Amino acid sequence: MSQDGYNFMYKIRNNPVIRRIYQPFGDFRKRCDHERYLRTADSWYLKTLKGIHTGKRCFIIGNGPSLRAEDLDQLKGEYTFAANRIFKIFDQTDWRPTYYLSVDDRVLKDIGKEFLNYDLGHMFLGYHNCPIKAPSNQLTRIYERGISFNSERKHYNDTALYVSVDVSNHFGPGASVSFCSIQLAIYMGFAEIYLLGVDNNYSHTIDTSGNVHIDPSVKNYFGETDARASQVSYPFSEGVNLLAYTLAKEYCDNHGIIIKNATRGGKLEIFERVDFDELMGR
Repeated sequence: MSQDGYNFMYKIRNNPVIRRIYQPFGDFRKRCDHERYLRTADSWYLKTLKGIHTGKRCFIIGNGPSLRAEDLDQLKGEYTFAANRIFKIFDQTDWRPTYYLSVDDRVLKDIGKEFLNYDLGHMFLGYHNCPIKAPSNQLTRIYERGISFNSERKHYNDTALYVSVDVSNHFGPGASVSFCSIQLAIYMGFAEIYLLGVDNNYSHTIDTSGNVHIDPSVKNYFGETDARASQVSYPFSEGVNLLAYTLAKEYCDNHGIIIKNATRGGKLEIFERVDFDELMGR
């Protein structure tokens, strides 16, 4: 979507009249859609994953510019979650993820079926935009609650985010695939969660008032040689991302789960920092 198109949709979504007219229909459609999902084999399979890695540690891999192939090689034998275009680094490393997630319809549309050519471990794809038939023994569709279209909200990004305690029912909304990975890791029983390559720093951001900020000097993903070469075509909501990560930290702290940030740099300071080399005993 172009910037002009995004700005137009933002205004439409925040129009109080449109919100009040649309909300009853939107809520009804979501309820029916969710009830259908709960009857799928995907939902039932997720129930079997609860607590399967109790007491273990895992790494959630982001696609930020700080990600290094040599660091991924150190993670062979570890439980790892990766997402979206991670396969773009496979030609530089023997490492492969244990679990792969992709839930954003814009990302899946851009990727197409290219990711099917790679060993991605067990794949978890968005229920509404899964590009291939499911379920199978390598693929599970997951149901992510979208950011609520609430008619009383002053801004479209003001919403009650949360960590879902039962991902077989649904994943809580959070505007990032990393937040989905954290919820899945919690559900699987991991006692230690470490983030790597989650820079949380993008060239396009949007604040809670709907203002778009662009910094052409910032690279969005690993492997970029020119920040302008692969700028995202839509802005990232910095406020929603940070709120989701804050809630994830609070949930982990309250339930005795260690969650720390081993990313080399970046802007994500909500989680306690840990040196990746020390963590790996190097």
